[in-house]
Amino acid sequence: MANSEVKGTLARLLATENLTVEHRKVSTASFDVNNRVLVLPIWKTASDTVYDLLVGHEVGHALYTPNIPIDAPKGFVNVIEDARIERMMKVTYPGLRKSFFEGYRELWHQDFFGVAETDVNQMSFIDRINLYFKGCVDLEFTDEEQVYVDRAAKTNTFQDVIDLSNDLYEYAKGKEDQKESITPPQVDMDLEMDLPQDTDEQETVTPDRPDLGEDDTEYEDGEGDRQDGKEGGDTSDLETPSYEAGNEECDELKSETEEALRQALETLVDDDEREWIYLTTPEIDIDSAVIDYWTVQEDLYYHYEGYATADKHTHDWMFGQLREAKQQYLNSKKEAQRSVNYLVKQFEMRKSADEYKRAAVSKTGVINTNSLFKYKITDDIFKRVTTVKEGKNHGLVMFIDWSGSMQHQLIDTLIQTYNLVWFCKKVGIPFRVYAFQSAHSSRGEVHPAIKNPKNNILGLTGDFALLEFFSSKQNAKSLEKSMMYIYCQAYGMSRHGLSYMHKYTLGGTPLAEAVICAPALVDRLKRIENVTKVNVVCLSDGESQPMVYLKEKSGDQYYYNGDEDFITRSIQYSSRHQKFILRDPKTGYSREISSSPYETTKEIVSFYREITNYNWVGIRICTGNELKRFLRTLTWEESEVVDKQWKREKFASVKMNAGFTESFYIADKSLGGNTQDLEVKQKGEVATRAELGRAFKKHMGSKMTNKKVLNAFIEQIA
Repeated sequence: MANSEVKGTLARLLATENLTVEHRKVSTASFDVNNRVLVLPIWKTASDTVYDLLVGHEVGHALYTPNIPIDAPKGFVNVIEDARIERMMKVTYPGLRKSFFEGYRELWHQDFFGVAETDVNQMSFIDRINLYFKGCVDLEFTDEEQVYVDRAAKTNTFQDVIDLSNDLYEYAKGKEDQKESITPPQVDMDLEMDLPQDTDEQETVTPDRPDLGEDDTEYEDGEGDRQDGKEGGDTSDLETPSYEAGNEECDELKSETEEALRQALETLVDDDEREWIYLTTPEIDIDSAVIDYWTVQEDLYYHYEGYATADKHTHDWMFGQLREAKQQYLNSKKEAQRSVNYLVKQFEMRKSADEYKRAAVSKTGVINTNSLFKYKITDDIFKRVTTVKEGKNHGLVMFIDWSGSMQHQLIDTLIQTYNLVWFCKKVGIPFRVYAFQSAHSSRGEVHPAIKNPKNNILGLTGDFALLEFFSSKQNAKSLEKSMMYIYCQAYGMSRHGLSYMHKYTLGGTPLAEAVICAPALVDRLKRIENVTKVNVVCLSDGESQPMVYLKEKSGDQYYYNGDEDFITRSIQYSSRHQKFILRDPKTGYSREISSSPYETTKEIVSFYREITNYNWVGIRICTGNELKRFLRTLTWEESEVVDKQWKREKFASVKMNAGFTESFYIADKSLGGNTQDLEVKQKGEVATRAELGRAFKKHMGSKMTNKKVLNAFIEQIA
């Protein structure tokens, strides 16, 4: 079976315009001229060749057939117009010649024209024209008919088609009138008197007739008429030329082959296929989705520093917890300096190496006096100048999973994030750090960030929010304040006893929504910071929650979201009877997206990776079992390499297959923010060499594990 998505892309390419192609549960193809929408049936049994033929044919109509009233017989216009648009498609796209030839040959062998037991030369003139231009070239035309055939082969405009169709119809009417005016031959009564007067039909003597062969249906029909008691059938066959006899049996004013082809093509349609839903990427009002860093900072500041209670004991205890959280943050910051300095060193080394690769050396017209001694053996005595092509300015947009499952890794995750923030600040890389959150109840309302809501557009859950934690636009004092109080919030949500602010609590995992908002955030970053290359980093410990889309309300159902015209529906829960195709109106890129809850992240990230020029980096905190589930989606060779790396380092790298440009899988127990102290487990008073070796190996292992996320980031942006 042909790939419908690929053929839809083929149709858009052939159309050479902004054409929308949709496969729907319809019996025949159609084209909406006003909206430029080409609707194709969901063909199940069509081969690739026939599919190419049908797509090329319908695109021909989309390109060349105007949407104007027709003052001509429709059946005749269809036949002549088909010949015109197919000829023009073959001229424009010579590669389609083979598809048309082999496609019609296949349809001919499958009797899609309904002529398997018919002498095609006895069919109506318009049918013979139709068959001729659809590949049956061994047809007989009179000199008078050939004139019309030649005109059909040379039609250039749609008006030519209309004129020829009207002329053909008048010619066909004349042939019909001629047939009606033919007088039936008279029966010779004397001959009838000489025949035996036997009433037994089996012994009736009939005149001899030409042997037309076993497959001649005309002979069988004549015999059948005689058996029904009809007189004169054989005599008329003898007296009338065969071509005239055939014309008496057909209607010159109707194309039977066109109708037969239409009905036969309907048998290719897959009636059991799910309904195809075409979703469109939305335009985002990013201000309605983001809570800026100033608001987050002030909310947390007043929550923690303005805490008041009538109970002095409780007051003192809460502020004691706050002091403990602040002190842990300061300790983490101090311990992180080595990692940050290491990152800076690695970055400068890689950047220098990249600049060296981009350096070009050229000679000047100035003599290098230090090389004059070589003038007798070489003419290379001129000074050289080295120019370095300017590199791209990089920026970072980072998304942090702010879901409930992150609770136990939240502190360590934040510390890794802080390392990146301090590094970016130190080397001058513009950055934005957001946490994606869905912490409130949603009843299907449309998110205010969706511009121009309409049916079948990709949506955002009503409770979705992006919390802007950090920005390179902050000064040192403001950034420090934000980092401290967000650390306190994470400290409280990690069940350390500190009261956290419920507005910024943990919830679901709307990673897909964050990805949908990424283009708007990146565009803003590029505009403000004047960067050319952006790295989008997504850090999560699980799969994104299912994507949602907007659906127009029906009038007879009850909805929670009041007077709004649309509701949000989950793709996952709607997938039983529906198939979803996601497309981007700006680029024209489209493809089917899986509704599996285990592939949401891969599907949405890989789609946006195709329509953007960003570097997408994924960091997944997971267990070994979660990684094994993912490995089952890879080839055996790939899974073996990744599995070995994981067993050796508790860390694995996968390129492209997980949706991201590169995905990094890190064991949830190896993401410690602080390097483990050197701890020697010894049995005696003096540690043995083996005990020291094991302790040092463990210490260095933890140290290197903590640097893997950072190293991965450096490799991507340097």
